[in-house]
Amino acid sequence: MALIPLQSPSTMYKRFLPLKRYLEDKLDIKIKIKVARKSSEVVSFLKEGSADIAFLCPTLYTVAYKEAPIQPIVKLRVDGKSEYRSVLLVRDDSYVKKTADLLDGSFVFGRYACPGSGLLPEIMLKRVGLSDETFFDVAKLGSDESAITAVLARMFDATGVPEMVAKPYIGKGLRVLRYSYSIPQYLFVARTSLGSKFIEEMRKVMLSINDMKNRKSIIGSIESGVDGFDEATDSDYDIVRVLMNNLSDGKDEVIPRRARSMKLYVEPVYFEPEIFAILSPLASYLWTQTGIQFQIIVPKNISEFISAQERVKEAFFLENYTLGQIYSVKRGLKKVTPVSIKGFSASGEGLIIVQSEGNIRTLEDLKGKRIGITSTYSEGGYLAQKKMLEDKGISLNTIRFIELGTYENVMMNLYRGRIDAGFVSLSALDSMKEDIDMARIRVLKKTSLLQGWILMAQKEIKSEVIDKVRRFIIEYSKSL
Repeated sequence: MALIPLQSPSTMYKRFLPLKRYLEDKLDIKIKIKVARKSSEVVSFLKEGSADIAFLCPTLYTVAYKEAPIQPIVKLRVDGKSEYRSVLLVRDDSYVKKTADLLDGSFVFGRYACPGSGLLPEIMLKRVGLSDETFFDVAKLGSDESAITAVLARMFDATGVPEMVAKPYIGKGLRVLRYSYSIPQYLFVARTSLGSKFIEEMRKVMLSINDMKNRKSIIGSIESGVDGFDEATDSDYDIVRVLMNNLSDGKDEVIPRRARSMKLYVEPVYFEPEIFAILSPLASYLWTQTGIQFQIIVPKNISEFISAQERVKEAFFLENYTLGQIYSVKRGLKKVTPVSIKGFSASGEGLIIVQSEGNIRTLEDLKGKRIGITSTYSEGGYLAQKKMLEDKGISLNTIRFIELGTYENVMMNLYRGRIDAGFVSLSALDSMKEDIDMARIRVLKKTSLLQGWILMAQKEIKSEVIDKVRRFIIEYSKSL
């Protein structure tokens, strides 16, 4: 059993010793614990076969899965949950009220190699355009407790750590600035060479611990709050793959191809992890009900989205209503059903937003100004506002439009004063309430209600598949 080095080798050995003894007894095998000198070493152990099972963090698992013949067994359950999230922390008396206020401030990372202290905080910062380059000072201390202490001591403005680590300090000198997306917990994996029968037996033995009265004595020492295991599947960790890929600015199809999978392309007007977080529950529901696993793909830009409709076969496309009904239909795609879930509903309007303290007071004032849009194909990010301006007799030739790709980019460019106005949807603006000071943004004008999003299917997809997907999406929407 290979372990990642979260603490000293002797400490790690003691933490996993009760579980080792339990598995030896129930499986009638001998287990040798092997603590790696560095996390990446565990991947080598699994590749070369010098480790049969291993305990991994979510990010290292996605790397190991690509390089070694492994499959997940179980993931930790901590305080009843097999997912966790991170928080951005600042001092109680800090001037920082919103995530965007950290521009030109200082940030300290703790156990940066772990997703809860590296990946998740970086994603929260990236969503509002913050990175190492935008901070006055950045440090990586290697310990969450050291990072928290540095913020309390006023050496840095903020840090990011797992929520469990932060809890003892919240209200006692620190407050939560922002919560992250949730990701699955640390997990145990096995080399496939052990055989499916043995791996399944091991999974059952580990899951059986959940029903034992003395389970804390077996697994409680693994980590504070561990109270059981949940079955782990590879698809659980797709959110981690998306987050890692987003940080590296890669746009590859990072999710592994699986049996009975179909591609679901999504119009790229939101921050990619935001889209994935919103749609993953729907994709999981469809997998359960239809047996089809939808691979969510967010292209780099609208051009790649449109290109995919022409070059990819047997795929679904989720897009704004106008794009679907006017442009996609011309490419032979068929309407499946409207999709009305949080973040992709028809309940909001398109907005023209400006800075509250700016000098733009009327639509006429937009002439000669720089306006940020997502793309010229976006209903809430261009088309609805374009129609409203034309109806008011305002020539679009007098305006300089700047394509910024996502709603978040439009709002942050306005927030920083790089553009004079922005076209966004109401739902997109609402999604930024934790990140920006809404008092600095003013809605100049609202459009009529947007049509909402629609799922389109390529003509090669069988009608019975389309009918099944339509039925369960409608069921899913009604259950919300």
